[in-house]
Amino acid sequence: MSPERPREPHDPAPASRRWSGRLTGVIEALRWAAMLVGLAVAALFLSWHALASVDFGYGVWYDVLEIDETIATYGPENHHRPGFHHTDRAERERLFGAIVDAIHRNGAGLEELTYHLPDGRAVAPLLTPPEIVHLEDVARLVNALNIAGVAGTVTFLLLAAHAGWRHARPPSGIRIAAVTGGVLVTGTAVILLIGPVRVFYGLHEVIFPADNPWFFYYEDSLMSMMMQAPNLFGPIAAVWVLLALLPGAIIWFTLARFLCRRSGASGAGI
Repeated sequence: MSPERPREPHDPAPASRRWSGRLTGVIEALRWAAMLVGLAVAALFLSWHALASVDFGYGVWYDVLEIDETIATYGPENHHRPGFHHTDRAERERLFGAIVDAIHRNGAGLEELTYHLPDGRAVAPLLTPPEIVHLEDVARLVNALNIAGVAGTVTFLLLAAHAGWRHARPPSGIRIAAVTGGVLVTGTAVILLIGPVRVFYGLHEVIFPADNPWFFYYEDSLMSMMMQAPNLFGPIAAVWVLLALLPGAIIWFTLARFLCRRSGASGAGI
């Protein structure tokens, strides 16, 4: 009977290496996730200001939504701000553009907005005090979005520089596209399931102070009437998100090519 071979002591190193590898993988995934979130915020920041520079395409949506008919219907019913239905399209586009400018300047100039008839006569202030309060809330929200946009841009740039320094290999472009598409499809499905108007009102209840007004009837508010709220904000939001895909894709493609060349992984991130 042959003697029993001595048992070798158990080496815990392989298990510890496995856990270390998993932890490294999780940290790496979190780095890329944070970078992509930063890029998404930066792209939304860029597209927001691009749209703001053209007044969010108000002239286009004015025709698509037939806002002139809304004004013709509800304008005569507003006895606090009379005669707005006699203004022309150019005056309405001017006023909308002035509101866009004001919410990007901490609400400055809202109280001075006055609407004029086609012959140049000033009629009355455009906005009521409650509407000014609401637009000042919007201006504060825009300021917060600007801060988030800068923070997202800085986060992306720092993590991108760190990835280049580490010679990191970027995730597959197909995977990034699939994740982005999945997020957009899921988000759209949730909004449609809940209802766009309910989502719009729900966001207002969450974002704005409870004591500040934000709901205005067309016949009482020239602002809501000329924006055909909330209908105008749906297409603006859709264009905002879709437009953000362009700089996001260009920036990611450029970064991925650079990182692939630097890491020696030909085409791995494309």
